[in-house]
Amino acid sequence: MDIEKQNLDPAQLARIEAVHRGFLYQHLYVAACLFQAGISGVTHVVVENDEDLELVLSGKRIYAQIKTRSSPIVLSDISGALGRFDALRAEHVAGHRTGTAEFAIVSNSPPGPELSKRIANTSWPADVAFICPGKPPTDKSGLPRAWKNISEGMFACRMAANDLPFATLAPETLVWKLAGRILAAAAGIDPYSDHTFIVQDLPALFEQLIIQLQDFPAPPLNYRVQDQEPALVSNHRVRLITGFSGAGKTSWAAETALHTSDRLAYYDV
Repeated sequence: MDIEKQNLDPAQLARIEAVHRGFLYQHLYVAACLFQAGISGVTHVVVENDEDLELVLSGKRIYAQIKTRSSPIVLSDISGALGRFDALRAEHVAGHRTGTAEFAIVSNSPPGPELSKRIANTSWPADVAFICPGKPPTDKSGLPRAWKNISEGMFACRMAANDLPFATLAPETLVWKLAGRILAAAAGIDPYSDHTFIVQDLPALFEQLIIQLQDFPAPPLNYRVQDQEPALVSNHRVRLITGFSGAGKTSWAAETALHTSDRLAYYDV
């Protein structure tokens, strides 16, 4: 049966796509924060709590609202966030929350003319930064640069992942898997029911993802077929290939994977 390509409500479809692009932009931005958390002094990264993103440092907490728009940002886009910033600032001043508070609006679009005037005015809160393409963070607080779109964000995250010492996994694969973990944390799904990533636990998390998602092992240069070697592809739903350590199971899987057109996944347990 042919699938109809015409949508009943193109405007609604465009709104839905825009919403999901916004979520993905946010998830990739959080991933960028996690990649650079170790060198920026961040101890905890919190998603979808009081704000879209919260970075906890020694003596300081940064609250960031992440916006994606197809046109310049206007005051009505961020008025709700500015109101929450006021409430959060009061909590810190009253001593109900430890450390000082700093705030940021992170946007893929620049501020519009009127908002730009407000930001430049002395009445604009000194502890609220507006971060957009062409206007990077002014300190080393742990907030990455803002990107124009998801493609730029994906490229930045891929470059950051490429610097990690995990040569057996394509950086893009690690980024997408990490974005999935961030989505789970935003929804409060275990083991992130508190919406929090602990930075000192990130190496173990990255290592876990690498083990789960590594590429097929490299086949030996000179592979010799073994006696009664099984075929890699069969009609059986489940098979158990057993043998002593060093018997050649991994080499068999790597070699035979080169000669099949099926989609294969290798999971090292």
